[in-house]
Amino acid sequence: MPLELRQEYSADLRLPAHDGETPGGRPHPVSERPSSGATARERTRNRTAIVGHVLKLGLRVSLKRAVVFSMRFARHPLLTARWIGFLDEFGERYRLGMPHDDLLRKSIPTFFLHGATSSARLELLVKHFDVASEVLSRRSLTALWQGGILEMGTVSGRSENYCIQLQLADHCGARHEGAFAIRIRRQSDDYVLCTVGFVFVRCGHEAYTLAIGGMQGPRGHDAKRALITATRDLGGLRPKDAALLVLHGLVSEGQATGLYAVSNERHVINRRRLKRRRMMVADLDTYWRDRGGEPADDFGFILPLADSSAVPDGNRRDQSKRAFRDVGAWFY
Repeated sequence: MPLELRQEYSADLRLPAHDGETPGGRPHPVSERPSSGATARERTRNRTAIVGHVLKLGLRVSLKRAVVFSMRFARHPLLTARWIGFLDEFGERYRLGMPHDDLLRKSIPTFFLHGATSSARLELLVKHFDVASEVLSRRSLTALWQGGILEMGTVSGRSENYCIQLQLADHCGARHEGAFAIRIRRQSDDYVLCTVGFVFVRCGHEAYTLAIGGMQGPRGHDAKRALITATRDLGGLRPKDAALLVLHGLVSEGQATGLYAVSNERHVINRRRLKRRRMMVADLDTYWRDRGGEPADDFGFILPLADSSAVPDGNRRDQSKRAFRDVGAWFY
């Protein structure tokens, strides 16, 4: 089967402009501007709506999840209130509707970076969605906000097709390792080959990149064989390298010099019990160094961005690399 890239999902609906501006950035005509009184009443209704949405959370989730959320709120009331307030404001600004329950339940004190303060973790999430509103179309952001799965594209190997998906990290076992996650699945049987959790990160005033919070391979007795087979099918490109290239493409217009990646020491699993920490078998530090990573203070490592000038008619491995990168670069 010749290698080919198929884009499964695209969108042309950009996010609405900020209040007082048209989509092109021009001020609304005076006659079209909402009165300050009407705006205040609308904001009050929205605030009341999300408070009611939070109060009814226990009716929509399991008893265990409702109790954990209540205990977290009781232990960190200001932090949780700030997060819910942000969700309210962000959803109203971009008309996204109510956030998914798993966004409401996001555990800020255990999020992404071991050793960071809760305020720093909250800032990571806030900036993530701020950048996401620039990178993604309104349709994509709305789907993720409401817990949907986005089909980014499909890459074909010799005998298999590989689907690349974008979704909330909470829905694929990476809730502490990112806000969003990339997944690569084998199309024939929906087998998950790799999951990468990440957050978007602002770099200066204009530039942006992302930070990788963790990488997970497949589980089960067939995992090693599945990875070997997929690597051969893609001309020698490993699934986790393929996922990394998708992320490279996703920030290709961010004007940044590299991606950030969390080190073994900064990984959030270090908050867990020793028994849980021993379940992490991947050596992230070695993997990042093998990919050209250099030490960086904030997250642990910074990785150079992949070369986008690679010719598409090289060997099969080069074609695979270009195809996975293009999935990220063309997606919005």
